[in-house]
Formats: sequence, structure tokens, C-alpha cells
Amino acid sequence: MNIWSGEKEARLNIPMEGGEGAVDGVLEIPTDQLPTDQSIIVVPQPEDPEPKPVLPKDAPVYEAAGKISPPSPEAGDEITTFQKAMITIQMEARAFDSALDDLRDLSHDIYYGLEIAKDGPVLEKLICLTLGYGTEKMPARENGRDHKAANILASSIQNNPTALKEVSEFRKMVMYPSCGIAEQIKSGKGGGAEKGIPNFVSMLRARLGREKDAGALKAKVGAISGLLKDSPLRDEFLEKGGMELLLAIFLKKGEQFDGVRMKVAELLNDNFLDEGMGAQLGVWPKMPVSEAKACESKARMLEDGCWETHVEAFMERSPGKEWASELVSSLKEQRGRFGDSIKDREL
Repeated sequence: MNIWSGEKEARLNIPMEGGEGAVDGVLEIPTDQLPTDQSIIVVPQPEDPEPKPVLPKDAPVYEAAGKISPPSPEAGDEITTFQKAMITIQMEARAFDSALDDLRDLSHDIYYGLEIAKDGPVLEKLICLTLGYGTEKMPARENGRDHKAANILASSIQNNPTALKEVSEFRKMVMYPSCGIAEQIKSGKGGGAEKGIPNFVSMLRARLGREKDAGALKAKVGAISGLLKDSPLRDEFLEKGGMELLLAIFLKKGEQFDGVRMKVAELLNDNFLDEGMGAQLGVWPKMPVSEAKACESKARMLEDGCWETHVEAFMERSPGKEWASELVSSLKEQRGRFGDSIKDREL
């Protein structure tokens, strides 16, 4: 009997338990014999969207670098060595040179790099030494101190955004280290308005002619490249004529400086020309290329528009330098946004 209609119906041929069609006591009913008039309709329910978390008004900004943990207790000797080195450099103690060696070895570690960047007095010592300005007690050019300091500075902030952020907090000191003012007073040139105060760019530029150590100069370019990853430092570097300084470094005479030239090209790519390397495009260059004749004059040879002329002249003297060819191509590509000749600017 059909329990819904009350009418008698023929019995469906459903095997009984134990008979054919039963599997482990469970009856299997063929799908074509199932009633269809009482099918269950499942209505899909819309899923409630996950509520977005509401951040408190004063929540700290997310740091992609994450927390930098100190070394494990097993590294006790290493920590002691680092602490002694920091004190020695700050005090200009007898073991100054070995302390620089220790920091050069340890600064590759992001923890020690951060600790160096957070220590204003030590950071200023490293900046001054890098620029070639030591003290009467510890001259920068003795025992490769300027070279070591540049290595430490570069290693401390390389791939270490947290350390770079700390250095940025000291950017006024980085751009106007006290050793520059001390040297100005010592030389009898006096002080003056801020524009007359020696700065990072002018200090390095003033000693560039005396730079004979290609390895030290290459390390200094590496340190500059790391500092330029910070936008405020980069902007001030540009404002102070930093690109003229870099072109002057590129133009240092002698094959021994070819490695320095390649390092300058690397700096330009990493910071201005190659977006894939983290460069912010459109910051530099902003001027059109200058005429070659203008770039041959001493008064204008360091203009922004003269880079291609000088790099191409280097390529003629030293053929086969692929990095130089790539640099010229990148420069031309970026200048395309702002005109490709001095006439375009005049028009």
C-alpha cells in the first residue's frame, strides 16, 4: 500500500536481507526503483563572508622583516667579542684595528648589523672613517681603516631593512657628521650657514683625488649604494650633488679602477634603473642627454646628461665590458621619459 495515497500497489522486487542484492546486511535499492515524487531538495545557503578584522587605531605597522632575535646563549664568546669591539671603537682604544676586523666579520649577521646601526656614536665613527676622516689618534687611511669601515657599514644594512631604518633615524648625522665640521675648523675655513657645512657628498668628493686604493673606493661605493635604499637619504644625496660625485668616481683614471666603475654601474641599476633590483624608477635621471662636446669641457663634464658619453668612451678604451653596454641601454631607456637630447629641453 502506498502510505501517501492509500492505494494498493504491487510490491517492488526488492531483495530481502540475506538475499541477492544485500551487502553486509544493508539493502541496495536500484536507483531506477526509487520514488521520485518525494525527493529532497537541498537549497544552497550563501556562505557568510568572513568578517575582516578591525585593527585598533594605534596598532603598530606590520614589519615585513620580522623580529630580529639575538644570538643563542651558545654564542657567548661571539657576543662578548662584539660588545668589546663596539666599546673599543667608540673609545678609540688600543685594539681599534682588531675591533674593526671583528665588526667586519660580525656585521653580516642581521642582529649585529642592527646593533651597529642603533649605536649613534659608533655609526658616526664608521661614517667618518668611510669618508676618509679619522682623528689624529686614528687616521682613516692607516691600516685600511676607511676600507674596513665602509665594509662594516655596507654589510650592516645590506638586506637588513630594520638596520637601514635605524640609520635613517640618524640621517642628519650621516649627512653632516661632526668630523666634517671639526676638519673645517681645523683648516681655518670656519663655519657658516648650513649650505656651507661639510656634508657626506662634499667630504668624500674633497678626498677623492687622493684616493689610490681601488678596493677601498669600491667598498665606499657599496656603502653608498646601501644607504641610497632609504628614500630620505637618497633624496638628500641627490640634492647635495651625489650623482656628480658618482660620475667623478667613475672617471677615476687607471685600469685598477675598472672594478670601481662596475660597482658604480651596479649602484645605478640597483637604485635608479632596474626595477627588478628594487630601484624606484623616475627618480633619476631626469635630465636629457647632453651633447658630447659639452661633456668634454671641464666645467660641464659631470652633468647628469654626460653619463652616456663617458661610459661609451670607456667602452671604446676597454671593449667587451657587457655591464657598460647594459648601463648605456638602461640610461637611454630611462631618459626616454624626459627627452633624448639637450634640444628637447630647450624647446
